[in-house]
Amino acid sequence: MSMVKYVKNLYIIRSMKIMNRIFTSAFILVFILGSMTVLKAYASPETPKIYVNPKDNRFSTETTAIGDTFTVNISTSGWEDPGLYSFELKLYYDNTLLNATDAIFPSDYFFSWAGDNLFKVPIEINREIGYVLFGLTLLGDLPGSTGSGVLTTVTFEIIEAPPPALSCYLEMKDIIFLDPEGNEIMEYEAEHGYYEFSPPKPSVYLKVDPETVSAAEVGDEVIVHVTINEMESTLRLTNVTFQLHYNTTLLSTKEEWVTSGGTYVYFNATVAAGYAKVEIQMVTEPPFPEGKATLATIRFNATYIPTTPTTSPLHLSDVFLTDIDENNIQYDHLEDGLYQVPITAEKEDLNGDGKVNIEDLYVFAQAFGSYPGHSRWDARADMDGNGRINVVDAVLIAMKFHR
Repeated sequence: MSMVKYVKNLYIIRSMKIMNRIFTSAFILVFILGSMTVLKAYASPETPKIYVNPKDNRFSTETTAIGDTFTVNISTSGWEDPGLYSFELKLYYDNTLLNATDAIFPSDYFFSWAGDNLFKVPIEINREIGYVLFGLTLLGDLPGSTGSGVLTTVTFEIIEAPPPALSCYLEMKDIIFLDPEGNEIMEYEAEHGYYEFSPPKPSVYLKVDPETVSAAEVGDEVIVHVTINEMESTLRLTNVTFQLHYNTTLLSTKEEWVTSGGTYVYFNATVAAGYAKVEIQMVTEPPFPEGKATLATIRFNATYIPTTPTTSPLHLSDVFLTDIDENNIQYDHLEDGLYQVPITAEKEDLNGDGKVNIEDLYVFAQAFGSYPGHSRWDARADMDGNGRINVVDAVLIAMKFHR
């Protein structure tokens, strides 16, 4: 075989291989596209939904009073061909708490595209029972309405005020949906609304405890607690998040030094540049927390002791409280702590805050009459070191009181 013929045959073979590859790739592509079309054709249609918007209508006596009004829409979504042709429904409410003052089909509602080619059932506001009736149908051979939009709008007047807290559902009942063939549509989702009128929430707050801490030498341990106060079970408090900021020149901490203040469902602590962040889930179901609780205990090490008196805040920020329904709870205030160095307090400064005042006398009073081994023994209050806490120790503290 001549060299020219050999080269020609080799070229033909390579060309056939390339063509085979192209054909195979094209076949795979066509198969994939065809499969996608089939899958799309057989995909489940979206389930229509009807819902009250806004769902939650919560008011407080701080901002709301009898005679005030609020408005909700009954909206719908997820309608595909053949669409919605006719509907009827009632929105129920507690007529001892609310009065339905107005009910309309708004100008841009779900069937507005049909113009006058529809029939609206006269809206009925039944205040004796507590419901609003709506009904509408398209006329003739019009297609059903698709997509999403507002069906109706209702305005309520508040006619009863707490205490106690008042609430009711805004519940849709007797719902009938028909398609253009007159078939009743049974597959849909309904999301009802909720109304609540309550007194002001308790003034819950977070605090750094003790208010003032200090250190004498580098390496000294400094411990603070972050507490939550004035909780009431009506808050239904479940989750707390906060950050505690500190001066990284004076103090240091680690994630393992940030520990839970209680037996909580979830506790997570992270330490970043200049702050510790704590996330807590206190409970997942009733009973909800009440009173005061320690959220976290944070241990610091003193990393630098200035030669001159220095104070630095232990600052709370980014505080978020949420209830079991993930609604935000407003806190009343935050009480920061204070770190001061170096220690200049005398021995009569029992709590180490640099002052001799009523708080030191309180420490003494709690330990009065005790001795080593006693349940109330506190060596700080034994001023004369005789192993007894008595009136002599009180006199020694009083001599330095506010001096």
